[in-house]
Amino acid sequence: MKALVIGAGPVGTFTAIGLARRGHDVTVVDRDPGPAADGTWRRTGVMQGDSPHAWRGQMVRAMLEEMPDVVERLAAEGARIGEVPGMPGMVTALFARRPLVERVLRETAQAEPRLRWRTGHAESLLVEDGAVRGAVVDDDPVWADVVVVATGRASHLGEELRGPVEGGTTGTSYVFRTFRTRPGAAAYDAPFPSFVNGPDHGSLVMPADNRTHHVLLVCPSEAGEIAALRDDEAFLRAVRAIPHTAPWADAEAHEPITPVHVGANLTNTYRLQGPALGLPPARGLAFLGDSVCTLNPANGRSLALHIPHAKVFLDHVDDDATDLSLLLDQWAEEHIRPWWADHVLTDGSLLRRFHGEPLSADEPLPSDVIFAAGEVHPEWMPIIGPCAGMHAGPAVIDQLREPVAQLLREGWLPPVQGPRLAELVGAPAAR
Repeated sequence: MKALVIGAGPVGTFTAIGLARRGHDVTVVDRDPGPAADGTWRRTGVMQGDSPHAWRGQMVRAMLEEMPDVVERLAAEGARIGEVPGMPGMVTALFARRPLVERVLRETAQAEPRLRWRTGHAESLLVEDGAVRGAVVDDDPVWADVVVVATGRASHLGEELRGPVEGGTTGTSYVFRTFRTRPGAAAYDAPFPSFVNGPDHGSLVMPADNRTHHVLLVCPSEAGEIAALRDDEAFLRAVRAIPHTAPWADAEAHEPITPVHVGANLTNTYRLQGPALGLPPARGLAFLGDSVCTLNPANGRSLALHIPHAKVFLDHVDDDATDLSLLLDQWAEEHIRPWWADHVLTDGSLLRRFHGEPLSADEPLPSDVIFAAGEVHPEWMPIIGPCAGMHAGPAVIDQLREPVAQLLREGWLPPVQGPRLAELVGAPAAR
């Protein structure tokens, strides 16, 4: 079978490797020509190419099943596997910067004998009599029996074959820098990223490969302070004034190795394969990755859903095309939609809190508030922990919504840490 994969991010490349190793002839189309000769790589058309990424355990397990050589090579090149303390083998995540993961995936794909790589832009899909026949790439038809669209957040490829997009903007943006731990200093080696809410912002420390980590601030998109935080020194002053991030931006222990980056236009969106549940967009056509769902990246959930979804596609690609489309939708309805709905609720609540609106015990309580309640009721952690780790869906914490609402009625509030954004921008000069 001839397969065409459009989009060579982590999901598209994972899928392409899996197809080739199942004996299919695969063409991958992506606009990006790959790393430069000196090893630098600015991903063409990928806004989040340098952003912090969480490669959660769900993705790692799917890769270990499908292509363990990729995980082994990533580890050999400095990526770190996080494990639950006291539970060897219980993987929480693979910690690595996205360029390393993408480079290893791309080089693995390009070494596959049944895989052909083509740099170009897919302009439109070729559909005849309700079946996909390929795509037009830079005015040239590329024929295929099955087409996978794994393009990025901004792509509109094939949207005329699908129903409406659900969801929209998160209302937040993020600002971050990457640091490398100096020789002799302790690198961030916890098995989890660390996220803390401030009064009108959030702060995150995300470990990565080769003794690097990211420090990130999440702010309302309209916050005027974002413009000031774009300055390298102003960003350092800000994160060194937040108790949560200060140790990981300490000049004596950690050297910043990138300028400030800003991520904007963040969305929580969800879309079915075709015009309605159970109706394929076209026989032989599948949408994966961000073309199905986008989530606020701060929680690092997207790839934990997208890679297993792609694994479902690979395991059933030889099934009837209509059945496969329905199977992908059913899997997404069960495993992806609940997390999308959780993000819509939680991000909406968090944005209102950033704007100073109080939490109400009578409103639907977001998951971050329920997670925070575990600090005062540790007996709830056997319920909260599996949800926080995405080992159980958001519905598992429904049983805690009324008990947490009662906590709020009694005066408890989820903790916040650090100064307000205005104070951060005016923080004393960094060391």
